[in-house]
Amino acid sequence: MLLFRRMDSLSQIVLGAAVGEIMLGKKLGNKGQLLGAIAGTIPDLDVLLSPLFTDEITKLTIHRGYSHAVLFHLLLAWPLARLSQRWSSSDISSRRWYLFWFLGLFTHALLDCCTTYGTQLLLPFTDYLVGFNNITVVDPLWTLPFMAMLIVCLFIPREKKTRKLWVMIGCSYAALYMGFTLVNKYNVHQHFTQQLEQQGIAYSELKTTPTMFNNILWSGIALGKDSIYFGEYSWIQHDPVVEWIAFPRNQALIDNHPAQREMAALKWFGQDAYFAVAEGDHVDFFTAKWGRTDFTKTTAHGAFVFHWRIEPSDNGWRALQVMPRWDGEDFRAAMNSLWQRIGDKPIKSDAP
Repeated sequence: MLLFRRMDSLSQIVLGAAVGEIMLGKKLGNKGQLLGAIAGTIPDLDVLLSPLFTDEITKLTIHRGYSHAVLFHLLLAWPLARLSQRWSSSDISSRRWYLFWFLGLFTHALLDCCTTYGTQLLLPFTDYLVGFNNITVVDPLWTLPFMAMLIVCLFIPREKKTRKLWVMIGCSYAALYMGFTLVNKYNVHQHFTQQLEQQGIAYSELKTTPTMFNNILWSGIALGKDSIYFGEYSWIQHDPVVEWIAFPRNQALIDNHPAQREMAALKWFGQDAYFAVAEGDHVDFFTAKWGRTDFTKTTAHGAFVFHWRIEPSDNGWRALQVMPRWDGEDFRAAMNSLWQRIGDKPIKSDAP
């Protein structure tokens, strides 16, 4: 999880630096990228609030909340612009300072909206989670080339036209790659739809999302009446057939559970892609909108590494996030499994 957080933050820093270079680079040089990186980091400072809460559900609902809302960006950009104009000796107009800070903040939220986690972009009017699901939260092919082109700019004098050329090449690459992911999503979504129809699986909604670190292998999540189906498809694999694995949703267990506050929050976050399993005195709630994390497993706890546990507490009920304690060996095994599944040799699941 720490690696994912660092890579996610790096992507936001790179995007913010690009905004800073475009808006301020000609006047401030490399300081423009630095300020842009700061602007691109600010929305994620909501994680600093987490230690103030012991309740995991509250922590879940505040992340990508008001700090990622467009109204917050519109308001916060004003005092930041005023302070910047007061402290800066350059002849940058207040309007340009305001536009810089707004774009630095807002593009962060827009990039988050492209991922599967979901972003409360329209607070306080609605807490709807905006998620286009076209790019994974960690995609090195988007981040690293974009970053490399911005680094080149740092070594070119700000008055040189080639500096502007390099930043435009970088931004064009980032935009084209994002367009490429949207085309991928459309094509893969169509393929999953055809596979569901050919295999006679009845469903009410289909969600598609890329798997971690790439935009080649995608997860399909089909919502049935009593079951939720998961399948994966890599558009470079030879065999187009999707193997669907079904899990009972246990909707009655979720709807009738006494921990309604916790269940309501997890249902909201899961955006319909969830199911539950009763385990003794507790219930394991699987927020499965990212698809399976282990493509070889067909049991809930084997296929989904992360889940929530609703268990009794002194004050009634509490929700705890259950995460694996991976070491280097576990991570290498997971990456090897992902690489094999992306390629033309899909790994066989443990389905009978």
